[in-house]
Parts: sequence; structure tokens; C-alpha cells
Amino acid sequence: MFSKIIKISLFFLLSLNIEAKEYIIGFAQDTLKNDWRLAQTNELRNEVKKYKNLKLLVRSANAKITKQIRDIEYFIEQNVDFIITSPIESNITSLVLKKAIDKGIKVILLSRTVNSNNYTTFIAPNNKKIGQEAGELLAKELDYKGTILELQGIKSASSTQERTKGFEEIIRKHPNINIIKRNANFLRANAINVMEDIYNNNIKFDAIFSHSDSMLEGVRKVMKKYNKKINIPMVGIDYIKSAKNAITSGQQYASFVYQTSAKEGIHAIIDIINNKKVAKNINLNTIKVTKENVHKIEPLF
Repeated sequence: MFSKIIKISLFFLLSLNIEAKEYIIGFAQDTLKNDWRLAQTNELRNEVKKYKNLKLLVRSANAKITKQIRDIEYFIEQNVDFIITSPIESNITSLVLKKAIDKGIKVILLSRTVNSNNYTTFIAPNNKKIGQEAGELLAKELDYKGTILELQGIKSASSTQERTKGFEEIIRKHPNINIIKRNANFLRANAINVMEDIYNNNIKFDAIFSHSDSMLEGVRKVMKKYNKKINIPMVGIDYIKSAKNAITSGQQYASFVYQTSAKEGIHAIIDIINNKKVAKNINLNTIKVTKENVHKIEPLF
């Protein structure tokens, strides 16, 4: 009887330890200087607060690939339970993530992926599909002829590559449409510099496909400065408050809601902790926002 009581007590204590275990999550973020990335980080923090046994550590790479690699290596050295990241670069990052996987650390990729299977789950909207839909919208608006300025995000990021791939797949079907490519790294300030250069070199275009709405904010600022026609067809991605205002006022044709994937990332972690199966790749829904539905959909931030 006494030994039975001891066994029951030990089982009870072990159960308490399992429930009380703290799980450490290391988040190797791209940058906190981008509004969308900051919103993603805040959403992660808010979601983690809902679970007493989760702790989130955040490190920002300040948009530098080497710094993000070092941040991931730091989390591996700290023996965290989970690493969340949105890779700035697809190849080198894959190598360091293999170290994490080999050590038993679960890797959650949000919005961007790597060129390998060195991760546990990848969660994001379908970037290629968004690029295709943007191409179809602008081609139709231009009556299938003209020049589109494509403002791209970070060249090495999978999201940029997939959006470009989908967009160009559609535009190639229309030989009378040309594309001018410029890189602005998803940043408003960079977009301002790009547009200043375009106007100083008298480069002509009829429409804009921007890989983020933040870049379109910079575009409109420069267009106003040079007294340019601001109601040309412009399509962005993210759907932030400035995009909603621009669509409402006729200064932007459309945007695509691009979820941060933060909540879904934490939900995946909880499922893993509870020994539930988590899909290798999870595609999130997106919504095309135009003047027809802009008043029905709340912006991301």
C-alpha cells in the first residue's frame, strides 16, 4: 500500500513537471525598422502572453544576412526549444537551420522559406499566387499594353522571388507590356530614393506593382513632389492603413492582405508541444482589396 502511494506521488510530481516546463522560443527577426516586421513581432509577443509556459526571445538582424545567421547560431547555443525566423536569404540560412534541426530544435519559418527541408513547418500566404493576381489586375487595367514599374523587396528573400515569378509568369503572356525592375527592400525610405532616381533619369512607366504597401507610401510622396499623375494603376501587398486610405481616395488600385503568420506560428508550436501533427507547409488565405470591398476589411495595422 505504501509503495503504491509513493508511485502515485511520483507520477503526480512528474505530471506537474511536464505541465510546468517552460519552452523557450528564439525569434531571429529580419528587422524592426519595417512596419510590417514590427507588427509581426508585436503579434508574436501578444500571442505568447496567452501561454504561461512559453517565453519569447527576440533578436533583430537589422536587415543583415550575417547578423541573422549569428542570431540563429546564438539561439542554437542557448539550446532553445523552438526557433522562429523569416529568412533574409534562402541558401546560407538553410545550412545554419540544419544545425538546429540536428540538435532537435524545432524550426518555424514565417512568410519566407529556405531552399531545403531544414525546417519543421513553413507558414505563409501564397506569394506566387499573389504575384499572378497582381499581374492579371495590372495587365487588364493597362488594356494589355504599356510599362509596369515593379518595386521588389529583398532580392534574396523567397517572398520576393516568388512574387516576381508569379507576376512575370502572367506578364510574359502579354508581349506589349514591359517591366522595369527596381529594388527597394520593402522599405519606404528606399522606395523614395528609387523614385527620385527614376524621375531624375526621366524613366517612363504607366503602372506600379509594389511588393509592399510601405514602398507605395514612399512612391506617392515623391510623385506628389514632382506633381506626377498619382491615380495611375498601383497594386501593393500587405494592406496597411495607408493602403486603405489610398484605395478609398483612388490613389491605389488594389492591395493584398498579407497576414504576418505570427499567431499561426505560435499555434503550430502549441500543437508540437501537445504531440499533434503539424503540416510541413501551411498556406494562409489572402484577400484582394479594391474599392469594391475596401470598407469591409480592416487593415493589418
